Amino acid sequence: MKKKLFFIFPLFALFITGCGFGGTRVINYNSDSHEQIDPLQPDEGDGYKMVKDFAFNLQDVKTTTNQHCLPSKGDQYLLVVPVQFKNGERWTSSKLDVIRKGFFGQAADTSWQSVGSFYNASSYGNLTIRGEVANTLAIDVTVEEASTHIINDQPSPDDIAISYFNASSAYNNLRKQYDKNEDGFIDSVVFIYSNAINSDAGYWAWVYWNSERASAEKPVINSYLWMSYYFFTDSDYAGYGNGIDAHTAIHETGHLLGLDDYYQYDKDNKYDPSGAIEMHSYNIGDDNIYSKFALGWVNPYFVSTTGSVNLSLRTSAYYGDAIILNDTWNGNSMDEYIMIEYYSPYGMNMMDSQNIYKPNGKKANRMYTVSGFRIYHIDSRIIEMETRGSFKQYVDTIGQGYYAVGASNSPSRSRLPGKDAIDFKYVHLLESSGVNTFKSGGIATNETLFKNGSSFVASTEFFPNGSKFNDGTEVGYRISVNECNDEFGSLTISKI
Repeated sequence: MKKKLFFIFPLFALFITGCGFGGTRVINYNSDSHEQIDPLQPDEGDGYKMVKDFAFNLQDVKTTTNQHCLPSKGDQYLLVVPVQFKNGERWTSSKLDVIRKGFFGQAADTSWQSVGSFYNASSYGNLTIRGEVANTLAIDVTVEEASTHIINDQPSPDDIAISYFNASSAYNNLRKQYDKNEDGFIDSVVFIYSNAINSDAGYWAWVYWNSERASAEKPVINSYLWMSYYFFTDSDYAGYGNGIDAHTAIHETGHLLGLDDYYQYDKDNKYDPSGAIEMHSYNIGDDNIYSKFALGWVNPYFVSTTGSVNLSLRTSAYYGDAIILNDTWNGNSMDEYIMIEYYSPYGMNMMDSQNIYKPNGKKANRMYTVSGFRIYHIDSRIIEMETRGSFKQYVDTIGQGYYAVGASNSPSRSRLPGKDAIDFKYVHLLESSGVNTFKSGGIATNETLFKNGSSFVASTEFFPNGSKFNDGTEVGYRISVNECNDEFGSLTISKI
């Protein structure tokens, strides 16, 4: 399901539609009992090394353009505010319980996962989301009147809700309670309106960043989520159509954390480079390994060799194992590289691999039902921007200026100049067939995964520069899969 994701930059606006490993222990993710296994090789060996220290991540980059994200580690808190328009549906105790469980309940309270249970598992225990459902925000404006408020040529009833929130003293104490990092911004606010979904009138789901200045005395709203109660319960929008379905809330909370959409926004373009089958494209399954890396949950193996390296990865359903390939890698998630994870249909992937997710009359989708490697070409290089958001230059560090990821999976959303906006993709899933079926509107299937006997070498089918990265340097490696099972996969990476 496609959402609206808005970004506010100083002096200009862009808007987008839209662990450690200890001894053996038993954990339960999605009622999927799993015995932890130790890392499958040392942290460092001939031609590879695990990287654990990073200068900055995606959230730090977002902050330079006044997008203050919900921190991605530790105990973090969401303030959920039920919104009641003058003629909107009344909030009842049972409805309030639905959103409380949808955000902060146990997995067993829902038809899949709550926001909190999903991100605790997806982050490998790095992130715990807590919070509360506040008192109802009563708005003396009708649903119809609020939809006539226009921002950026779109109905924005959420702006009305924020004005009422700011005018009410009832939330003053909560402002400071929910500014845990004391930066003068409420860490993240969720506004849940009780009336029906109507995307044409501004009653949809999106994340937005306000441009108010921070206030230590009265913390203000910067990042917030706007969505309907019915995204949890309406069979046209909730994936399974029974119980409490938090797929949409989970997707949108990822935006509060700083993640972008990976799907194709441009209506005349069928090309979804991500393959669509993942949380930040089609709302299903676990976050991919790049998303987890960008939020600081993964310590990858960096491979750089003149010969060959044999490595094994445990399933990313339970472990933050990954491989980075690019001899000139800058050591941060914000760069260009090949990234490899080992997928299996367990953990946060299990339910969506066993059931068909079909919200809003869209094509039925499900996660991969087999195990295999996912190999991505990531181009998350950081650009410095001019004051009004135009491309200035690529950089490896961030300072006092305005910075952003340059590439996008949608050309109209790219911040790169000329043909690069079309050619350079942000998160590009590669296909084991060696044929780029996504260009013609295809989506990922079990056959997309790299399994026993399959291999990858960079080619013009997937790389604009043939055997080279977008930055012009050689990819220079062959990846050959040796073994795949439910727990781990092994491969050989050879210099060519």
